[in-house]
Order: sequence, then C-alpha cells, then structure tokens
Amino acid sequence: MKLQNLLEKINCTEIYGDVDIEIKNIFINSKKAGKGSLFVAIEGFKCDGHSFIGEAVSAGASAVVVQKRVDAPSHTTQVVVDDTRKALPLLCRNFYNNPTASFKLIGVTGTNGKTTTSYLIDSILRTAGIKTSLITTVESFLGSREVFFERTTPESLDLNIFFDKSRQEKVSAACMEVSSHSIDLHRVDYLDFNYFVFTNLSQDHLDYHKNMENYFSAKKKLFLKNNRDIYGGEKAVINVDDSYGKEILKVTDLKKISYSIESNNADIWPSDIDNSISGIRMTVNTGDGKKMDVSSPLCGYFNIYNILAAIGVCLDMGVKTEYIIEGINSMQGVKGRFEKVYADGKITVIVDYAHTPDGLKNALHTGRELLKPGGRLISVFGCGGDRDRGKRKTMGYVSGRYADYTIITSDNPRSEEPLSIINMIKEGIVNSGNDRFDIEVDRKKAIFKALNMAGINDIVIIAGKGHESYQEFKDYKIPFSDRKVVSTWAGQERNDKKEKR
Repeated sequence: MKLQNLLEKINCTEIYGDVDIEIKNIFINSKKAGKGSLFVAIEGFKCDGHSFIGEAVSAGASAVVVQKRVDAPSHTTQVVVDDTRKALPLLCRNFYNNPTASFKLIGVTGTNGKTTTSYLIDSILRTAGIKTSLITTVESFLGSREVFFERTTPESLDLNIFFDKSRQEKVSAACMEVSSHSIDLHRVDYLDFNYFVFTNLSQDHLDYHKNMENYFSAKKKLFLKNNRDIYGGEKAVINVDDSYGKEILKVTDLKKISYSIESNNADIWPSDIDNSISGIRMTVNTGDGKKMDVSSPLCGYFNIYNILAAIGVCLDMGVKTEYIIEGINSMQGVKGRFEKVYADGKITVIVDYAHTPDGLKNALHTGRELLKPGGRLISVFGCGGDRDRGKRKTMGYVSGRYADYTIITSDNPRSEEPLSIINMIKEGIVNSGNDRFDIEVDRKKAIFKALNMAGINDIVIIAGKGHESYQEFKDYKIPFSDRKVVSTWAGQERNDKKEKR
C-alpha cells in the first residue's frame, strides 16, 4: 500500500520525505522491521520507540511515524504526529482494510467475568455452526487453532493481523475481552464492534487508573455516543444489578439489552435457580416471553450473571434457543475460573483467578454456599506486587469475613518484598475480627498446609493466580501452577494411603 493512502484520516503535523512509496508492512518492534516497512515509534512505559529508529531503518524500514523529528537518513520518510499510540490503530485499520467489518465482533468488558462470558458466547456460537475467533486472558483461538499473545488485550497491530487472518479464514463472529488498559492505550480503537457486554465493576488496576472514577471512565468510553466513530457499536448487553451498569444504561446511545438476577424488569432474568457444587440449573426468561431451561456444569451466582450475558448476545444475534442451551451445557469451564481441581468425596479444592476484593468475595461466598453441613471454608491467597496496594487490606478483610481459615501467602511479588505485601493483607484479616489465619510465604508450602489441614466436607479455595503457569519475582520467573501443586499433593496422598495399607 502507498504511504499516502496509509495516512488517510491521520492528522499529520509534518511530513519529511516521499509519501509515494510502497509500504509492505507495519512494525512497532524495531527487531522485526524489514525492507519496505513502516516503523511506528511508541513511547512506552519502560522504553521509548524513538530510541530504536536507527535499528529499524538499518533493518530496511522506508518510513517512520514519530512524535518528533529525529536524525535519520535522508531517504527515510518521517511522518510526525501528536500521538503515535493514537495513530497506530488507524494506520493498522487502513493497512489491513478494516478487517473487523467482515464479521460480528463482540467486546466483553468489566472487572470480573470477562473470560467466562467470552467462552460461553464462543461455545454457543460454535454449537450453532458459526465459525469463530476468540481472544481471552487464558487462551485465544482462530477457529480451532490456538494463537498466543503477550497481553490480555493485544496491541492494535496484533489485533488487526489476527482479525485479518480471521477474515481470510471466513470467520463469522469473534469475541474478545476488552480491558481498561486497552481502551486507555488505544489498542481497540477503530475496530468495528457490534456488541459490547458490561459485566460489573469493582476495585482493580488502581495502580494505573489511580481511582475508581478514572477506571470507570475508561470502560464507559465504549458506550458513549461521541466515541462511536472510534469503537463502532450497535448493542449493549448490561448487568443492571451493578451500580456502574445502571449508570451505563442511562448514558449509552446503543440499543440496550439488560440482564439481572435481582429483578424481572430486565430483558433477561432467571428463575427457579438450583446452584450446587455440581452445577447450575435454572429457567431463563426474556421480556418477549421466551423461557428456556438451562443447565451448566459451572457453579456460583457470578456464573449465572455470565450465562445471562452470553444469552443476551446470542439471542439478539438470532441463535436458536436449542443451540444456546446446548452451548451453555457443553462449556465445561475455564482453566483457573472457579475450577474444581480435586474432589475425593471428602474435600473439594477449587482454583480461582480472583485477584480483586469483589472477585475474592464472589469465590468465597460461592464456596460457603456450596459447603456441606459441618464443612469449613479454607482460603489460600496473596496479592501481586507492583500493583494496586489499596486492595490488599480489603482482600484480607474479605477473606476474614467469608473464610473459616485463611493462609496468607505470596502471589507474584515482583519487585516487592513478599512479607511486606503479606503484612498489608494481614491487617485486613485482623480488622475483620477473625484470628484464624496463618502466614506461609512459600506458595507451594501454603497450599500443602491448607490441603493437609482440610477435613471431611471442607472446601479449599486457592485464589489469585488461576490459570497462570509461573510465579514472578524481582528479576526472574519460575514455573508455578496452583493446579499442578494440588495434583502433586494428591499424588503424594494416594501413595501415602497405599503404603499404610
């Protein structure tokens, strides 16, 4: 594509050099730049792409997009813009010819439930015979082929490449998680969304957003009329039991599809709910009189919300109720999302990604609802380092309130001292009035301790890391999986029982 065509609708401050040149590719990583490419210099949090322009030009880049003119060979065209982050998604849409206009695109945003809701939507659509793409924190797929990304919501360049491949492979619908970071950093700008789902909002990412107002403002952008040229959008599926969801319902210009557990005044609501450790059974009702009997292997009221959101999207897309019912029933769960990883008839062990106060409250509250008479709820969790410090005390308080016993441990301490993080959590537990807790910095030992102390009918919830396969320290990572630790313990238990016989 000619550079001059690539720059369509981009507000360029200055242009130095020839724009009548052919651009073969776009890169933001100078190491990947090749002959005839365009290199976009992004000012990152740790590195400034402008420092790598020389490397990109040496690799063959014919043109660069910058926020300031730099020293470069005279044959290199320089395009100066106010903000390269804002320019990048428009450049990508132009280069890849707006790939998301070729299929239905569903964006799921909120604090909790994004991943499971996305999986449910994808399962229903695939059951209906619709070819899909999926982008989540846990896994991403193009059709049946797994694709790997570095970030929860990939950079706009990676998204456009992925969706261009989706278009080439005749995908009819794609569903993706949309994080607040991706909205704020313009990663999802100029994608052509059809549906936005709002799950809920609670404290998270305040290390980045600073306060809840800023956090909500980032999410709300998707639903506002004056941003329609940036995000597209036709319908909004909204949890109206959430206070922030109620606000979105008031301000959005999109066609509204509301869902609720608390009220039958919403467009979609459940009745006759049976929620147990083996799953959910309920009747789902719609404002136009539809009723469907739904069964799911998922459990917990938070998953009822996720199911309702998925139904809201798929019904509006015209999916038949029998496919919706089958798609929900066949979705066995998501790795690390209230995942039952061990159950021997005596104790049950659940691994959950809950890393926010609300997420931990949901997990523990659900665990308490599922307890058999005489059973205890044992919580094992920590908080990540170099992230929102304000939630640590709150999460400690939550565990103190809802768990019978808590073992505080490390999560991903990163550059912080693990015991410093643990002491902040401890303060919250103490404030809850619950003195039944222990501290074990080593996460594997903490999990073993919880499992060894668990008695008949107890539930152990290991929270915070979920699907993650590593533990991150100051200068290194180690392989680590809560699920594998539980499997190791279970294997040792079986061997010990055999020896006793």
